[in-house]
Amino acid sequence: MIGSQPVAPEMARWSTSDTDGGIDKQHEEGIGEMWGAAEPRDFAQMRLRLDFGLRRAIMGFNEWAVPGLGGASFVRQLSWACMGLRLAQEVDTPATPARIAEALEAFASWIVVRHDPQAKSERRVQGKRKFAGRTSLSFNDVVKGGAYVTVPFRRSATRALPGLNLCVREEARFSALELTPAGIELAELAFASGRELDGDARRWLKAWIEEGDKDTKKVQPAIKAALNPSLASDAEKRLVLARVRGDVRRADLERLLSSHTDATLATKSGRDSFLAKVQDADHAARLATCFAFEDVRASALQAAQAMSNAIRSSAQEVHSLAERQDVAEAFAALGRDCDVLRAGAAQGAPVDAAGFCAEQSGSRGLEERVASLAGRAPVVFSVIDGRVDQGVAYTGKPLVADDAYDLQESDMQEDTYGVPRPLLRLRRLLVDAGEQP
Repeated sequence: MIGSQPVAPEMARWSTSDTDGGIDKQHEEGIGEMWGAAEPRDFAQMRLRLDFGLRRAIMGFNEWAVPGLGGASFVRQLSWACMGLRLAQEVDTPATPARIAEALEAFASWIVVRHDPQAKSERRVQGKRKFAGRTSLSFNDVVKGGAYVTVPFRRSATRALPGLNLCVREEARFSALELTPAGIELAELAFASGRELDGDARRWLKAWIEEGDKDTKKVQPAIKAALNPSLASDAEKRLVLARVRGDVRRADLERLLSSHTDATLATKSGRDSFLAKVQDADHAARLATCFAFEDVRASALQAAQAMSNAIRSSAQEVHSLAERQDVAEAFAALGRDCDVLRAGAAQGAPVDAAGFCAEQSGSRGLEERVASLAGRAPVVFSVIDGRVDQGVAYTGKPLVADDAYDLQESDMQEDTYGVPRPLLRLRRLLVDAGEQP
């Protein structure tokens, strides 16, 4: 049924890949969604990330693809989180462990950005625009609202820490996590990574946190060694690798990734070869479902992009959109992918994904499907009385697929759409630990 779909800007997850953060109004500690509204002047700078209301399904499929990985993608991401939990027990401050962990990663990012203001090739830092030109940084500078980024690395480590046995059990809030002996060891290895250099990283960081307003201009070598993401010690890397390999399914994926590139996995033959070699039958079935789900997400994005292009000049009637060849072809592909997923999904697949595929099945009417998909992206599209118009945050820029663990300052490469992102993150983690070419 083509109904009235009011614009709901408060239900948009904003991308800050171009603006460096500061848009979201809420700052949660756990792994849930982050929502907020932006001022009109911000819209032209933004690239909107769309998940089409599938955030819970994405989270579920992430766990299916690489169990326990969460959003981990490099060694120091885990070290910073463990250091934050460790320091929170030692400092005299009301700051939460989440705030402390974020401050450590922000300080690490500032160290990198101060040395290399562009840091274009460094995926392991954020806040590049916010920190550019800053000559000093205090703890209070980076823990106040809007001073860093709204999707920190710590946030995507919340599930990874227990998943990799660095914390005792999974918790909804990062600050409730409790380090295991392995987690304590990882933090201590990071603190000690620059022991032979000038300075005492642990003592200095405790003072920096407790004093709050302590402006730091000169960073001692020991602090750089403990925080810089490119300086993770060999001992840290060995420990993280041991945790990754602690699950036989992850160890199996490590073996397979060594012989399958990201580009290969994006092809049908590469995907089939990869899945045929997964040793655990249940995991193979779940991975196959994850790949099929990624096809659905990529097709949904293309269908939304076709509609976005069509309304660039003016609003369009739903029936007029359905008559456009590019829109019809995009929705035909989406319908095929949805029907494939519905027919072959492994048992226990997230119900949200099944519901979306039922909406977009090729057996449904095209006009109904056009209106339904537009309604799932209310900041891009406004659907009222059978007309699709530009939503409150419409920019005309290319749309970007969103993931529960996507960082603000990185966009998905189009040639890897169709590959479950946890596999891409696992490879990056293995590369960072020195175990993948």
